[in-house]
Amino acid sequence: MKIFENIISFFLQKNQIIKTNTVPINDINEIYCFSNTAIGDTLFNTPVFKSLKINFPNKKIIAILNPVNYTLFQENKDIDEIILYSGKTKHFFQTLKELKKRKPKLILLLHSNDPQATSISVLSGAKYIIKIPNFSNKFNLWHTNLATKAVKNKHGIFNRLKQLELLGIKSNDCRMHLPLKEKWTNQINSYFNNNNSTLIGFQIGASTLSRMWFAKNWIELGKKLLKDYPNINIVLTGSPNEKKLTKEVEEGINDKRVLNLAGKFSLGEAAALIGKLKLLITPDTGPLHIAIALKIPTIGFFVVAHHSGSNACYDKDIHLYIQKEKTCEPCIGKNCKFAKCMLQIEVDEVIKKGTKYFKS
Repeated sequence: MKIFENIISFFLQKNQIIKTNTVPINDINEIYCFSNTAIGDTLFNTPVFKSLKINFPNKKIIAILNPVNYTLFQENKDIDEIILYSGKTKHFFQTLKELKKRKPKLILLLHSNDPQATSISVLSGAKYIIKIPNFSNKFNLWHTNLATKAVKNKHGIFNRLKQLELLGIKSNDCRMHLPLKEKWTNQINSYFNNNNSTLIGFQIGASTLSRMWFAKNWIELGKKLLKDYPNINIVLTGSPNEKKLTKEVEEGINDKRVLNLAGKFSLGEAAALIGKLKLLITPDTGPLHIAIALKIPTIGFFVVAHHSGSNACYDKDIHLYIQKEKTCEPCIGKNCKFAKCMLQIEVDEVIKKGTKYFKS
């Protein structure tokens, strides 16, 4: 990676980007938006897509998305076209070739990784490249906006919305959007055809161990809920890579009312599954944000990260959270392999938080 970064930096020296606080948007017909990381980060950008389409209905909004999760956003009417890019060095030149052919004037780096994101934008010939925050980004010399710090004590969506200010848009609408394909919803409805139980979702996995509750806690929670609430079915959600985690919890609870559906459906169908739940209990990870976008009540677990940065910034009455303080100094965050800080979250605390959903 360092070799690639040095080579790209050398070629970037010949390119200059106009520094300005106002982009002449009237002269631009297409707006390219990089959002090619995780599901949650792309959902965070859907308010930007919405605002762009409302303010510039005649301009083409082109989203550059991750091949792993782009199918979730195919029904989003605020996006006119999708280009696929993994964000990795392996596919860098292929994507650069595509962008150079299109000759973009304006690129918003809503969420993508450097050195690839800025480099590919500059080398594509884009005249205006916007990225916020970029204060500590070593490539900010090539961003249209000056070095800008992250918005403090607010949801990450507001950093994305702040980019719109250079286009003359001021928006505080942070509501996420996730339209589902009818066939996804039909598949899930068909699966639960004769099940009238209250479906409570357990999302066991997360992007890092530092965000995950321990299996023994999930098992204890499941046993208590099934004992006290006879109309409940517990649905274990998750990706195919999380089937080992869900299997351990399924076997630990050892009850026929536990439905281990991790990896059973396509990504779109998995989103529709979350849309079927009465409540999703989850760490800070993609399924949490899917549930929020679908208006499904949630209980989110936060320790390493703060809830203000990624839990819901709207409908807060149904998107509950449990926040605990970090226990280690210094906290090594995503590099942690045993998140004892998560042990602070107690089973009875979770049950108390979600009681009204278990009873109904």
